Amino acid sequence: MFVQIKRIVVTEGHSDKIIERFGAKEDGPTLLEQQPGFIDKQVLVKKVRRGDEEVLIVIRWESEEAWKNWEKHPEHVAGHKANAGKPKPDYMIESGQEVYYVKG
Repeated sequence: MFVQIKRIVVTEGHSDKIIERFGAKEDGPTLLEQQPGFIDKQVLVKKVRRGDEEVLIVIRWESEEAWKNWEKHPEHVAGHKANAGKPKPDYMIESGQEVYYVKG
């Protein structure tokens, strides 16, 4: 199994915007969720009383190859190209991604 984890830090009160983007959709499965090798996705919000908020998007794949196929998918690539060069939203402090192999 292969796991992709996106970490996004936003200013206080803005985690809902990230949840809307990556959370479950009422109108059926997303393109991501329809990809061969996709297992599941969780959107986690760090418990904080005040201050910056952290959201993790954890996506499990059957294999690294399945994840790579998603990364190369034309609609996925087009979505990233459409946002290339645009400034990030004011509320977004930082974002990053890591990938992991599940060994146990």
